[in-house]
Amino acid sequence: MVVFSDAITLVGLLSLASLSYRFFSTVWLYLLRPSTVHHYLHGPSPYALVTGASDGIGKATALELSRKGFNLILHGRNEEKVKKVASEIRAQGSRDVRYFIADAAQGGHNFANLVQPYKDLNITLLINNVGGTHMHGERIDGVPESHLQDTVNWSDMFGLFLTRALLPQLRQSATHGPVMVQFVGSITADIFPPRLAVYAASKAFLRTLSRSLENDEKVWGTPTGVKFAYLTVGEVQTNGQPCEETIMSPSADTFAKALVAKVGCGQKAYAPYMPHALGQWVLSILPEGIADSFVADSMTRALALHKKSI
Repeated sequence: MVVFSDAITLVGLLSLASLSYRFFSTVWLYLLRPSTVHHYLHGPSPYALVTGASDGIGKATALELSRKGFNLILHGRNEEKVKKVASEIRAQGSRDVRYFIADAAQGGHNFANLVQPYKDLNITLLINNVGGTHMHGERIDGVPESHLQDTVNWSDMFGLFLTRALLPQLRQSATHGPVMVQFVGSITADIFPPRLAVYAASKAFLRTLSRSLENDEKVWGTPTGVKFAYLTVGEVQTNGQPCEETIMSPSADTFAKALVAKVGCGQKAYAPYMPHALGQWVLSILPEGIADSFVADSMTRALALHKKSI
């Protein structure tokens, strides 16, 4: 009986220690930790590469990184839009801004050729932001097969193969300072929304990919210094996601400031924007039935807003 009591006490202490660690880690990340993004401004002319940078989160993140001192390589699908973003960044100061055009929703890209023009640049930060889906409001058997494939290419394959093509170069940059690869994910990977099953699964793929690539570079063979992080993102007000700006649905600029401020925070998977982290936690402690009903209601509203915007 004494042994059983001691075991219960030990389990209780371990649980308390775990909760305390998570609480203080959260306080540190969102309220106390100073930004360390400047640690990635090392070596000759450091560059950040941002995909999906012609609008929304990608554009806002590129602008924020420029303000922090990075040169930029932008990716987008629409050359006119990307050129406009590049001009806007150049107007902020004497940054070198380059770009390349590729439709991430389409397969068959030659990634070695896409990155060839930048092979001699010191890329210290890669933000795989591009991703998305077609908003049909249908079950998967009511969605064209090509649109499901687009979602996988758009959200997963483009970032995967771009990262693969850049890794030798990123390892070289890591010989003189830290290098970070980020995959911009989504809270949908954790809340299982109806009508977005493939998109949600594509973001869950990124979370596993990011953690496994981190271990590839760190614990298998000689550590290379290239780090990976998966970012959980909730609702953000953009042209592609029309919604009212609130504390839970920040503007792209507000979100980008939070994203850039957390670069290099040491966590392998996290929500850069504190209210999103809070929302994720609340949904995680609700009973499954209640959480699923809440998410379904939210999807109904999101689909209605999307239909109004098109």
